[in-house]
Amino acid sequence: MRLFGLLLCILLVACGDAKTDPEPPAPPPNKAAEIISVQLNRTNVPRYKKLEMQLELNTQYVNPYDQREVRIEVTFTAPDGAVILVSGYWDRNWKVRFTPSQVGQWQYSITVADTNGLSEPHTNNFTVSTSNEPGWLLPGNQVDSTYSSRYLAHHDGSPFYGVGHGDVFSIFSGAFDVEDLFLNMHQAKENYFLWWPQFYFSLLVDNYDDYNLANADVIDSVVQRTADEGLFLIFTVWDHSQLRDSSHAWSDGRWWRNGFKNLVSADDFFTNEEAWAWQENWYRYIIARWGYSPSIAMWQTVSEIDGTNAYENINPWHEKINNYFIENDPYRHPTTASMSGDLKWDQGHNVMDMPQVHIYADLQPGNSILTVNTAKVVAEYTQAMWLLVDRPNWIGEFGVINNRNDVDQNYYPELFHNAIWAALGAGAAMTPTEWNDFNTWGTMTDEMKQHISYLSDFVSLLPLAAWDPVPLEIGSTSHRIRAWGLAGKQGGFVWVQDHTLEGLDIALVRAGKEVRANVSVNISGLSSGRYRIFPYNTWSGQFSDSFDITCEIQVDPICTILLPEFTSDIAFRLELL
Repeated sequence: MRLFGLLLCILLVACGDAKTDPEPPAPPPNKAAEIISVQLNRTNVPRYKKLEMQLELNTQYVNPYDQREVRIEVTFTAPDGAVILVSGYWDRNWKVRFTPSQVGQWQYSITVADTNGLSEPHTNNFTVSTSNEPGWLLPGNQVDSTYSSRYLAHHDGSPFYGVGHGDVFSIFSGAFDVEDLFLNMHQAKENYFLWWPQFYFSLLVDNYDDYNLANADVIDSVVQRTADEGLFLIFTVWDHSQLRDSSHAWSDGRWWRNGFKNLVSADDFFTNEEAWAWQENWYRYIIARWGYSPSIAMWQTVSEIDGTNAYENINPWHEKINNYFIENDPYRHPTTASMSGDLKWDQGHNVMDMPQVHIYADLQPGNSILTVNTAKVVAEYTQAMWLLVDRPNWIGEFGVINNRNDVDQNYYPELFHNAIWAALGAGAAMTPTEWNDFNTWGTMTDEMKQHISYLSDFVSLLPLAAWDPVPLEIGSTSHRIRAWGLAGKQGGFVWVQDHTLEGLDIALVRAGKEVRANVSVNISGLSSGRYRIFPYNTWSGQFSDSFDITCEIQVDPICTILLPEFTSDIAFRLELL
């Protein structure tokens, strides 16, 4: 079923023509606000589903978006006594959204704080029933202290490995809409996509202090439909173009579409106190309106910050916005941010929840596109982030300009295949996010969807957060074989690549593939015991017959595994018996 009315919304709001309601009159002086009524969308809420409240107050405000003028706060008390503080927000009336995580009876207390003081609280309760929903995503050790801090898990403890791609502004850019995206994702067995909601649907397109609620409605619909489909989106707060003016070395600055232009210059945006106060209003609104949704995989506070006018204020401003989301999001969706392609950003990675890098130029050194060696590049970036901080990491963007109509310039699916498997083997918490734009950079092809679905099937059997794996040292006496993998006490996995054809043009890579036989890998880092090996053909998505090996670490710290025949690469899962 198509999203009702979204295409109409696009026509009305994509250029910022739709306006919010006129500002209401100021409240009467020296009288504390009163909460007249509270309506709940339901009094029996399934666990991890949305509770929405609509509030009626006895007063109105000059600017309901300014928390210095008015703040609605709701204290939710869980059955076990845990307390969660959630903010209300203005959407033509006052609303509160909340997602409960425990079954049983919850209490809530609503207050309104304004320039006249604090209202009397409105208190009541509701009941939460069981559901099959797994909840939002968190680093594993925040769910269970025995889980790895380097992989994500659902709030209920079930495993998660991110499988997806980037459609940052493709949605609604033409004939392609969110329903097409979901169909493609299900075909590919993906579970996440990267999105820049403010690129076409900015709430700040006209003003910094008056939000475009028609655009907010569109974002509401995408967030809700993503949750309905059991999928996740990475919500980008600022893409670089919104924070860049014409003075910047990069082209296509879109500061002219940012309502903050009516308050400060693009340079002063990052340091001006009043600009920060209105940024806090904006971030508070984002959390209040969309933070409730388990479909929010991460807050990407800024994409490619060096493409903004932040300049020498990159690190202080990033730390400030990152800390705001950490301190004010009651669900603690992980934070992330990025520099542009092929740059390491240790200072940023040390404060965000999920470090990421973008890889573009390093995939085409000397204007020669890598295919086989894409694996090495991706693995090295992933391992560097692993060594820097003990948090989940990922490749937030990557890719090359591809020409599917020219056999000598069509590098996919090989480049894509090698990137996603190398990232998994080197310890990434999600597949690298391949860049799509339905133009020069293309889109996910049927072959690419097939390849990522094979990885999705393989990784679905790996409860990585629970296994808490560490990198293995893997070598081989076989010619031009390399491998990456990890294992914990219960099991692990390895991806093995034949890199004989590295450095060759794509046509020669395709023509030169040969079957490799009698290849062994020598692994250090496994515990003693008997293991079952499950070989996996990464090009067909099929497991071959399993076999058992015994590792006696006290006798020999190296376990040798003889692999079945394979072409280009092979993966295997190992489980301790």
